[in-house]
Amino acid sequence: MAASRQTRLRLGVIGLGRLWEARHKPALIKLRDRVQVTALYDQVLRRAELEASQLGCAAVEGLTALIDRSDVDAIYLLSPQWFGLHPIEIACAYRKPVYCALPVASDPERLEALAPLIESSGIAFMPEFARRFYPATLRLKELLATTLGRPRLVVGHNRLFGFDRYAQPGPATQMAPAPLLIDPGSYLLDWCCFLFQTPPLALQAVECSVLPGTAEGPDFENFTAEFADGALAQMSFGRYYRNPWGEANRFLPQPGIQVFAEHGAAWLEMPERIQWTDAAGTHEERLPLEPTVGEVLNDQFCRLVRGEKTLAPNLQDALAAARAIRNIRRSQQEGKRIVC
Repeated sequence: MAASRQTRLRLGVIGLGRLWEARHKPALIKLRDRVQVTALYDQVLRRAELEASQLGCAAVEGLTALIDRSDVDAIYLLSPQWFGLHPIEIACAYRKPVYCALPVASDPERLEALAPLIESSGIAFMPEFARRFYPATLRLKELLATTLGRPRLVVGHNRLFGFDRYAQPGPATQMAPAPLLIDPGSYLLDWCCFLFQTPPLALQAVECSVLPGTAEGPDFENFTAEFADGALAQMSFGRYYRNPWGEANRFLPQPGIQVFAEHGAAWLEMPERIQWTDAAGTHEERLPLEPTVGEVLNDQFCRLVRGEKTLAPNLQDALAAARAIRNIRRSQQEGKRIVC
């Protein structure tokens, strides 16, 4: 059950790794007046024991044993280990809120099966769609609401260099090995839906291998998403290969996202840079990364659990992303536009 407004939210963390170490652990330490980690589980018990000794909490040997603890109010599911989405099912049985950093679009069938359990249990459920909370995104939303008007066209490109060892947001890295369509694809698609405030009406996508044999699966993908009233988003994302292409990234154009709205346009270089134009001219802002994205995400989850006003994504957002990725796969396989 959720903690009251007067007490700290007590957390059970499942799955340690890069995301925990670099994004959530520092954020939760800063938010210690609101949250407290009381138990940890990891598929490598020794890793959980070492971390627990630093935090002064318990290292638990089983998933159910952690979720059932009386000093655990909510569950943080952070690393894609052997258990997949299974902890969500256990959390539903014990009616404990879930923060899910696993890429939900990677297993849409399992998510669909879990959705009725989540809804019937009444628990708070927040998928981690971090790009929604990048400083550039939040500033863009302000501009669309006040100056630029409704978005009409989004065009973006991302180059993937490798893994993000610091869990700092950005379009060029992944948090864990994943197919391009899952990361960054599903997160970029959710970002577009967040911007247009509606799921896509139709999707069309292509995939290819630019350098065959250098990666498992496609190394370049593209999707076009059609939204209500003729609005459109087109996103492409691919891998950059340092060995065959050398230091070409030094003179390539910066990856970014262009947003054309009713009364102006904006260009975003994630996570903190935005340029925008309107009738008054061109403006540029580099926004502070304090509070960190990790702090914002954790704060939004706390608000969600406590029933406060929040911008937190929810189960329906997770389902929308997973279903859209499934339609993108259909489009790639069948070579045609898919009506959602």
